[in-house]
Amino acid sequence: MANATHSLMQGDPRRRIKDKLARLSVTGGGLVVLFALLLIFFYLAYVVLPLFKSPDVTLSEQLDLNVSGAPVQIGVDENNQLGFRYSDAGDLTVFSLRGDHDVLVNRQVASSPTSFFAQDASTGFSAYGSDDGSVSFQRLRFVAHYNDGARHFTPDVHVLDTLQLGDVDQTVSSLSFSINGNERVVAGVVGDTVNIVTEVEAIERLRVAIPSEKTATVLVTPNGRKLFEMVGDELNIYNLSTTKLALRETVNIKDVTGQKPISMTLLAGGHSLLIRLEDGRIGQWFDVVKSNTRTLTMVREFSTPKGRLAVEAHRNVFTNLADNGELSLWHAPSESWDDFEFLTLSGGVEALTFSPRADRLLVEQAQRLTVLDVDNSHPDVSITSLWKEIWYEGYSEPDYVWQSTSGSDAFEGKLSAVPVVFGTIKVAAYALIFAIPMAVGGAIYTAYFMPSGLRKVVKPTIEIMEALPTVILGFLAGLWLAPIVESHLPAMFIIFFAMPVSFLLTAVVWTYIPRGWRKRVPAGGHLIILVPLILIIGFSAFSLGPWVEQTFLGGDSRVFVTDVLGVNFDQRNAIVVGIAMGFAVIPTIFTIAEDAIFSVPSHLTNGSLALGATHWQTLTRVVLLTASPGVFSAVMMGLGRAVGETMIVLMATGNTPLMEWNPFEGLRTLSANIAVEMPESEVGSSHYRVLFLTAFILFSFTFLINTVAEFVRQQLREKYRAL
Repeated sequence: MANATHSLMQGDPRRRIKDKLARLSVTGGGLVVLFALLLIFFYLAYVVLPLFKSPDVTLSEQLDLNVSGAPVQIGVDENNQLGFRYSDAGDLTVFSLRGDHDVLVNRQVASSPTSFFAQDASTGFSAYGSDDGSVSFQRLRFVAHYNDGARHFTPDVHVLDTLQLGDVDQTVSSLSFSINGNERVVAGVVGDTVNIVTEVEAIERLRVAIPSEKTATVLVTPNGRKLFEMVGDELNIYNLSTTKLALRETVNIKDVTGQKPISMTLLAGGHSLLIRLEDGRIGQWFDVVKSNTRTLTMVREFSTPKGRLAVEAHRNVFTNLADNGELSLWHAPSESWDDFEFLTLSGGVEALTFSPRADRLLVEQAQRLTVLDVDNSHPDVSITSLWKEIWYEGYSEPDYVWQSTSGSDAFEGKLSAVPVVFGTIKVAAYALIFAIPMAVGGAIYTAYFMPSGLRKVVKPTIEIMEALPTVILGFLAGLWLAPIVESHLPAMFIIFFAMPVSFLLTAVVWTYIPRGWRKRVPAGGHLIILVPLILIIGFSAFSLGPWVEQTFLGGDSRVFVTDVLGVNFDQRNAIVVGIAMGFAVIPTIFTIAEDAIFSVPSHLTNGSLALGATHWQTLTRVVLLTASPGVFSAVMMGLGRAVGETMIVLMATGNTPLMEWNPFEGLRTLSANIAVEMPESEVGSSHYRVLFLTAFILFSFTFLINTVAEFVRQQLREKYRAL
């Protein structure tokens, strides 16, 4: 020490500068990573927050309509430039909603009308029923053109054909129709009968009359396949085709609700029926399969005061304007609503309708038109729809459903986050069940029992496995492993149970072998015994599998699982993805756990052995306790890897968002869901933002896992520091 140089005594200034720069670099890098994480967090929140913005309805403008007669329908074009109005006198008026509100069209399209019905406003078809038993059809379209670089619309009115629905001395008191391409279905109450006519390419295919009452109301679904007839307290449901009419069932509304029904209307798509009761309540009814039979069932009820009802054209949203001016916006499936008060609209409301884009509400009151701006971008997303069971149209009971798209635009998206969160937890659980015993057991053997020379070969080999692209593992799992599991299911279960049992039996037998013989086995020679054992078990399992399948499973294990056990079986299931994901997770858990166990100070193990403890006692009571923080961190890192993995679950599962722990069924995870659906989602839509919400959930989940892991690791480190 006396001969130490001055630089060693005082420190090398260059080294101090380098150390300071290194500390600053590490600190700066950490801050940059933290800042990047915060940016990701806030960006995800920025995209997601509009989902939970409350709807808003504000008064836009009011204008006086110099027209005659009461309205039977009011509406507006898709760009909110032109408004139109059909009156009970058969007059059509089209006017501008901009500037001086000029009247562009004012003509009579029907004479002596007694009833009116209009299909979805986007089609432009409407019809008047007359006192001579006839029905006259017309169509209003808005033709776009450009003038001075601006887009304008011109009304185009076509008076179509007239259909003689009943005798010339009878009145059409109620009317409904559907037009789909070249097929038209018309139903109307004519005198004391309901007359139905179906046409295909203007050729009449069916004409039938059923006894009814003049007070009956009829409603045809948009697809023309179902007819509702409300007579007093009863609702008759008929199945319709181009050549046949059949009464399916009759429901007494008053017996179910305790109140008399007064009106009915269809929600978007025509799959649900809204029935207004005498006390103002509204019930939602749709077909539910009971005992393999479709039955019209009241699924939910909305407590609303008496008033006017309007439904959106493309979403399951409706509004009720009460007589006292209280406006309620409802989303039917989630039963969520918001209330607004417009005292100027209290009493005397004659017509209420949504614009085609559902961003306007038109209210007519004493020939005065009120336009309300509606901001309701994401009514189908709420806490209820995301995290609770919803009873959707076509389902036999409430359920958690992720179905962002369907084969028809008539269906609204079902965006429950529960199935994909459940799938993420399920795949992580199955992967860790497979990976933890193998990875931690391998780490213990490699770090504590394996000779150093062999360890230098085994450890890097397993670590190299982590560099294998997960898309390769997913490809092999989906196209190679899944068919093997399906065709050799008994063999897979024999291996699963026989492998650990055979290892334990081998260990027991090993203890009874004379010590002299055991000492002759070279270091690491256990592998000479275990590797052939593994091969023998695998060969035996695949050899016994067909016999087990033939003897105990009726010759077909898949049929046994589905028919006898009553469990669905998909080729790409949780077992396949658990095995494939396990191989992806094993290197992560093994590497960290092995380093933690190998890093236990040798004086602890030597001291334990010197005090008379066996190698097993030293391992369980000293080494593993000391290394427990690292082993726990390894498991949590493996869990984080399994939760965030995309390609394996994308290729090795059926990507079906199911809520089943059944190992023979597929699943869909958060990451795979984002990868599959984000490229096809419309920017800014509810679907798009909910996908970002699932990304936010995944981000938060992994952050929480890492936080808990670090907290537990610190606690374990403090607890076993004394060792």
